Amino acid sequence: MLAKTKSARPGLIALAALLAFGAYPLSAQDRPLRQGSVEIFFGGYQMKDARFATIYPKGGLIAGLGASAAIISNLNLYLEAKYWQRQGFLTFSKENTTLRLLPISLGVRYIVPLGFFNPYLGAGGDMYFYYEDNPIGTTANTATGCHVLGGAYFRFARSVPVMINLRAKYSWVKAVQSDFIVQLGGLEYSAGLSFAF
Repeated sequence: MLAKTKSARPGLIALAALLAFGAYPLSAQDRPLRQGSVEIFFGGYQMKDARFATIYPKGGLIAGLGASAAIISNLNLYLEAKYWQRQGFLTFSKENTTLRLLPISLGVRYIVPLGFFNPYLGAGGDMYFYYEDNPIGTTANTATGCHVLGGAYFRFARSVPVMINLRAKYSWVKAVQSDFIVQLGGLEYSAGLSFAF
């Protein structure tokens, strides 16, 4: 238990520093997102659990919508909902199977205001709604977890409230079935448009 506490200490110190830095007041003109944003994005998703690779093709398009609101200065609260689907074949019978994920994420990020290029780091919690359908049976359930993300906003003109958002996100989400645990989380990378206000 003591070892776990010591290993968590650097992360807690970094989080405290981030919150303290985010509390530093900046003028509205210096903020990439003065009040918040609405976003649409598309990207790829790589599920971590190796067992899925034997049934479903790797990767797959993930699409989503997001919204954010400024808390203080450049500290930002965000909410996202995404959709991901893969078609595959059962290992032994080779019959069709479909997996659908609807991940919903809530988190906090800090955006560094650098004018044209505005990098950010964030973390938060996730709830995954998942649905798998095949001749063996149908599974519909939820699982919870957490994530970290990093990316950057690119704003080409201050007078135009549209930015390009490039980012990467890693999630840890475990679904507990009757006799085994499935890791639904993994690596997500995406690009999108952000409409700032």
